[in-house]
Amino acid sequence: MQKFKIEQSGTTFAIANFPWAKDYPATPHTEVTVSYDDAGFRFRFVSYETHLRAVETAHNTAVHKDSCMEVFMQFTPATDERYINIEINPNGAAYSAVSYCRERSQQINPADIDTLGIKTSVYDDRWEIVLTVSKEYIQKQIPSYRHGKGSILRGNFYKCGDETDHPHFGCFHNIVWEQPDFHRPEFFAEFELI
Repeated sequence: MQKFKIEQSGTTFAIANFPWAKDYPATPHTEVTVSYDDAGFRFRFVSYETHLRAVETAHNTAVHKDSCMEVFMQFTPATDERYINIEINPNGAAYSAVSYCRERSQQINPADIDTLGIKTSVYDDRWEIVLTVSKEYIQKQIPSYRHGKGSILRGNFYKCGDETDHPHFGCFHNIVWEQPDFHRPEFFAEFELI
């Protein structure tokens, strides 16, 4: 399996695979830059998607139906197969859970989601998210996580909009599945903090 490097100063990943484009032809150019420091991670998403859908305003609602960007990450894949998923719409509403798969998932308390420091910006030609995930946020759910250089993670980054006027489903690491489904940890990429 190919291992992707995440530099402290930031590494950019294109969300350029649209495995279901035959049925959902929209493919908005989207990328995420991931950086880290002693406190945790910073994810900066940019999507050149226009005609946004932004209905949900509360945490742990169906933000995936809106214009949405997402990170799913196993923080200790060698010892704990659970992953944390964080999904955010243009209003800064987020859905976050600890999951084994779609059917085995536990929502994270909205008060904890508030600690993520989510900032969204909408422009004429794009929208952006800055997401700060502290090591405390991770360790509260995955106590075995040890943060820092050399850590090995598994995960994926996504762009979707299930009920936008141009439904689309994009991912960084390709998924081979019949219908759109981001809860497929068997297709996660491997990352190393360097």
